[in-house]
Formats: sequence, structure tokens, C-alpha cells
Amino acid sequence: MATTLGQMAIELSNSNPWWRESDTWASKDTDLLRARNQGFGYEADCLDDLESGCLYLLRGPRRVGKTVAVKQTIARLIAQGVPATAIVRLAADGWAAKDLRTVTQRATLPRCPQGHHRWWFIDEVTAVTGDWATQVKWLRDNDPEFIQATVVLTGSNAAGLTVASGLLAGRRGQGSRTDRTLLPLGFRTLARLAIPALPDLHLPLSGLHSPQAHEAYLDLVPWLADLARLWEIYLNYGGFPVAVAAALQGQPVPEWFINDLFHVLYKDAFAQGQLSVSDTTALVERLMNAMASPLNASKVAQDLGIATTTVLRHVQYLRDAYLVWGCPQKDDRSWTRQRATQDKLYAVDPLIARLAHLRNPARADIDLTVLAEMQIGMAINRAAHATGVSWAGDAFLFHVRTPTRKEIDFVSELLGPLAIEGKYVESGRWAGEAATVNSSGWQGVLTTRTLLDTSDQPNAWAVPAAFVAYLADT
Repeated sequence: MATTLGQMAIELSNSNPWWRESDTWASKDTDLLRARNQGFGYEADCLDDLESGCLYLLRGPRRVGKTVAVKQTIARLIAQGVPATAIVRLAADGWAAKDLRTVTQRATLPRCPQGHHRWWFIDEVTAVTGDWATQVKWLRDNDPEFIQATVVLTGSNAAGLTVASGLLAGRRGQGSRTDRTLLPLGFRTLARLAIPALPDLHLPLSGLHSPQAHEAYLDLVPWLADLARLWEIYLNYGGFPVAVAAALQGQPVPEWFINDLFHVLYKDAFAQGQLSVSDTTALVERLMNAMASPLNASKVAQDLGIATTTVLRHVQYLRDAYLVWGCPQKDDRSWTRQRATQDKLYAVDPLIARLAHLRNPARADIDLTVLAEMQIGMAINRAAHATGVSWAGDAFLFHVRTPTRKEIDFVSELLGPLAIEGKYVESGRWAGEAATVNSSGWQGVLTTRTLLDTSDQPNAWAVPAAFVAYLADT
């Protein structure tokens, strides 16, 4: 629905309180108050180091905290001396595309002080109806003030942001990392929030099987019990801020938040689908319980009594909403996907993986072994994105099918010669499990429950998953 100029003026006045109270607005803002009341003082760094005049895309699932990150960034900019009246935030969810041009060119805004440019934060732009990307492109081409402005567009729909990336090519400035992603908190963050005294050790992805890694793993041995306990808490709670707050307080994830996540899936991600609530839940349960293996969409469809195209379409909806990610099979000769093979499908967070069970305990929960594999993959993803690898870019993390038809969970050019295999055990049985990696030509790290064995330098090591995630994650 198109918004009138008068309505825009009211919305802008309500949603930009720093225009009136630049020093005190943040202490009263509902979103920031809620974040502070969670009790762990976390601020995402996804919008750090914004460069003047650039246009940024911030992507990520709903309920992960993009709006809070935007408001924290606004407070930080004002503290750094950016005039409060130069900053405009739009809550664009439900706007029409043409409103974007109207609000930038015709809406009444406070004066931008001489010598400064505008800062635009357009929240959930992918929920704008119509061709919003073309409107933004037109503004970056034709509106002198908008061309000079620093612009942050946030969104929860990959398809819309991918189209926008193409249309806006050449119009985003020359800053670094103009594509940003906000994901659920990593294990390292949760662990350091829970136990600030943990040693501040970190390893690059390419260094997880190295002399430095050997020393780091030994340095964490005194903390094994704590990290193993926190890791299993993390496997059940995940990294959405509300869930992290509950985990740190020893409380269950609030039921209202579980229902919120289901509504994100059913009413947002699957908005174009035609499945019932029951069929949606059954499909999510079936997909999540198949995470450790390449997706067999026709088998899923047969089991649920729906069409294979329906399964594939809904998988794409989940990908577009940043709720799942795919790990393709690596080509034998290059760092690309093997043709005519199926991806392994993983959830971005344990709460998404466990959603069907959490809403109905009669439905199957996800085995800890699978959750551990999933979260090690997410740790690699987060570590890669922290170095500038785009979530929207080409695949960089793969699984491998060996000549004996065995699978190795994770390989990547960023990992170098290292392969990571999830074997969530705590006994000497891991040595037999290492045979696949040792005969594959890869160096191996087998992520275990509590077992550490780095004695065989050329061959695979057994390392607690909590150690690997703590040292590599963000």
C-alpha cells in the first residue's frame, strides 16, 4: 500500500527519536532496552567500519537482531560525531517500492548540517512490495544527495538481495565488505559470555591441524569440562540472542520465541507455498532429520505424500530466508560443486533444526551427533565470513565422496589440506573412524565429544568439537 506524505512524516518522526533527543533516545528505545535486558551486553560487529558514501547490504534471518544492530550503529555514529539529524532510519516492511523514491525526494526531513551527508538505514527492504531494487538504483544514479549518502539496506530474502546486488553493481562505492551478513551468535561468543576467564586463543581455519593448534588444544585441556558442557548447551539452544539469554540464565527458550520462529518459517519463508501447518511441520521435521546426508528430495516427497517439486520449492524458500544452507559435493578436480549431485542441507541454528520437536515433543528431535556436525559447519561459515567471504557468493565449503563411496563432511580451500569430519564419540573407537580420512590424502581433524589425541602428526587428530568451535568460530 502506498504511503501518503503525511503518514510518512509521522512514521519518520516516530522511528527517528534521535532527531529530538540525540543524547537520551537510546536509553528509552524499546529494541535496545530489550537487548540490554537480555543481560549479556552483546553487540554485533556486522556494521562496524562503514565507509562514507558506500551502499551496504546486510542480510540474515529474521529475529537474529538486524534492527538492534542498526540502532546500535546509529547510537555509535552519533557518539562519534555524526549529526543526529543526518541519520534517517526507515522501517520499510510493508511499504511500496515507489515510496522509497518519495521519502528520499519529497518527505520532510530535518536539515542535514552543512558539510555532512545523509546516512540512510532502510530496514527489511526485501519486504517492500514491488521492484524496490530498481527504485534504489534510480536514486543512486539520479538523486545528487542519495548518490553521496551512506546507505544500509537490511533484508531477510536472498532472492531479492541477489537481484539488488546485480542492479546496484557500480553504485555501491569502493568500500570494503559492502555485503554483510548477520548470523546467530557463534560458540566462541557464547562461551566467553558464560566464562570470561577462558583463554583468548584463536586459530585460522587453515591452522586447525598444525603445531600451533596442538599447543592451543593442550592449553584448553583445563577447560574441557566447561567447554564440553557449554557446547552441548549450545547444540540445544543455538545462537539467536533470545535463546542465548535463556541459556546463560539456565532457563528454557521462551515458548513465544519458538512460536515466532515458526511464524517466520510458515508465514514469511513459506508465504508463497500452499502447505498446511501440519504439512509444513512434517516437511521441516523430515528435512532436518536428514541433514547428515545429501538431500534426496524424491524420497522426502514420497514419504510425505507431496510432489518432489513442492519439496524443492520449499527448500529454496528456506535458503532464501537464510534458515538453511547447502554443502555441495566437491568436484574431483576443482573447488566447485560436482555436477548432478545433491547438497547436504543444514540449518543455520539448532532452534531451526529442532523447531518441529520444540513445538511438538512427539516429533523426532535431532541427534546430538548431527547437531554437532551442523554447528561445526556453521563455525567454518562464520569464520569465513569474518574474513570477508560473502554468504551470497559461490560455494566455498564442500563435502567429499571418496573412491570407496565414503563421505567426508567438510573441506574448503580456506581449510587448505585439512578435512573436518564429525565423529561425536568419547572413546578410542575414533581411530577406526579416521581410516577414511587417512586414506583420502587429506589431513584430518575428527571432532569428538571429549576425546583429544594429537599424537599422530601426519594422520588424523581427534579434537573435541568444543575446542575446534571455540578456536575457529566468532
